[in-house]
Amino acid sequence: MIAGKGIVELRGMPTPTLGPNEILVRMRACGICGTDIEKVNGEHITPPILGHEVAGEIEETGKNVKEHKKGDRVIVHHHISCRSCYYCKNGFETLCEVYPKSNLDPCGFAEYFRVPETLVKGGTVYKLPPSMTYDEGSQVEPTACCIRALRRTGVKAGESVAVFGVGPVGLTHVQLVKLYGAGPIYAIDVIDHRRNMAAKIGADVTLDPVTDDVPKTISDGTNGRGSDVAIVATGNPKAIQQAIVSVRKGGRVVLFGAPARGTLVSLDVSQLFLREIGFQSSYSTSEAEMRMALNLIGTGRIRPSLLITHRVPLERVAEAMSLAESGMEAVKVIVQNQ
Repeated sequence: MIAGKGIVELRGMPTPTLGPNEILVRMRACGICGTDIEKVNGEHITPPILGHEVAGEIEETGKNVKEHKKGDRVIVHHHISCRSCYYCKNGFETLCEVYPKSNLDPCGFAEYFRVPETLVKGGTVYKLPPSMTYDEGSQVEPTACCIRALRRTGVKAGESVAVFGVGPVGLTHVQLVKLYGAGPIYAIDVIDHRRNMAAKIGADVTLDPVTDDVPKTISDGTNGRGSDVAIVATGNPKAIQQAIVSVRKGGRVVLFGAPARGTLVSLDVSQLFLREIGFQSSYSTSEAEMRMALNLIGTGRIRPSLLITHRVPLERVAEAMSLAESGMEAVKVIVQNQ
């Protein structure tokens, strides 16, 4: 739990009590997301509950639950939309007012967590294929978030893509756009080992935004145009500015990384207008993308295990958070409960 700004503590809590339509899951793996770090530091713009990239084993089911049983290996998507409002009916499920109100109890970084009735009945509990590890299962949700962003941006085969920020989700974007047949793929990050990993998993060119002229390099590699698409997989406002000047006329920029509340960006809006730059944000994911991600990982077309650099036991969750926040050694940090 968050014990204060920048302070994570592991505390003993009673095992959640189940209702007749709920399930209790023993967490086996939970990935640390950048939004978890923002929540710990008091910079969150999403509900302040830690841990949502979860996979585990069903420990107990409510008396009315028929589709799941004790011992099932599962992943759980922690939010669900109402499926009947204007936003849900028009493909904007994550903008539904109901969507952020559901969550895991007490959180994903718990030995056991309760999956409330709304999630169980809504079908957000998925069985893991026998071949998929818990670690891989925990990465279905962040992969689904990336898939949603790319669907909304309309990335196509043959398009050039620049990914700004190649932490865990940026690297997932690299894997996905490579699978989609996009290229050349540019990976931009200040950290050496993240750029190196991006090159290993499919990036054609890696750049340091501090020492390299990113817009010029991308322009030179695309016949003077700029990239077709720029994915900003970081909340750093400087990356947004650089992405906008790195895309071609008529190019698209998607803001995927969550900025801190109150973040302001200085832009020459006239250039957005004259160059017809499309700007799109993408928040979280829906069940459609969850199923797509489960299939891609289950069939080995996307390999999130390549991004996992550290596995830390639950009792050292505070250390795991610090490791993930530093970024200097780690890419993806998984908290495990064996």
